[in-house]
Amino acid sequence: MVVSTRIKTIGDFIAKGDAVVDVGADHGLFELYLIAKHQNITITAIENKIGPYKILENNLKGLKNIKLSLSDGIASVNKETKTVVIAGMGGINIKNILNAHPDKVKGLQKIVIDAHRDIDIARRTIVNYGFRIVCEKIVFEQNKFYVVSEFKRSEKVHNYSENSLQIGHQLYKDELWPKYRDYLIETNNKTIEKIKDLDNMQDKVLKLMKMNERLRKYGKN
Repeated sequence: MVVSTRIKTIGDFIAKGDAVVDVGADHGLFELYLIAKHQNITITAIENKIGPYKILENNLKGLKNIKLSLSDGIASVNKETKTVVIAGMGGINIKNILNAHPDKVKGLQKIVIDAHRDIDIARRTIVNYGFRIVCEKIVFEQNKFYVVSEFKRSEKVHNYSENSLQIGHQLYKDELWPKYRDYLIETNNKTIEKIKDLDNMQDKVLKLMKMNERLRKYGKN
């Protein structure tokens, strides 16, 4: 089985003894990788769309230690679940999934996300639930950048800088950071060119310009 770098990176944040819930399991490629890596691991694969769920069911048929759930978000998470993976969606969706069941979030010890946009919204939401940012890793695959983030429950309140929440927690240490930074700046510049002459968009233009300046200085002070 060919496994993507992104799936492998998410899997690197999962320990051998974790009881994992994968929200938005799609076709179950992450589950197949985890089972191959940690044979005795327990996984609950959640999918809320019937089409992908049927493929998921077929792909994982007969595999031990894997439970399937046709449900939304973390609605079916039980008290024994301590690790949740939410990958392949935007930060706003991740926020909504967690906020829909705050009591269940409070019982978790680890959250691993792969937010494809609005990562800052996901970071702020998870930190506000009492988690600390343990590690973030940049992945470049099929001409796209991804950021995989690991959060763990913390008794201590962590006051993160705006850079850590909006840009990334120590991402400047990642070997891919220079390329990722240039990609973000280029994306912002393209947006600026599209909207700079439009009425009522000057505030956004200024915010993007300030963001680019912060990106250039990030990690240098």
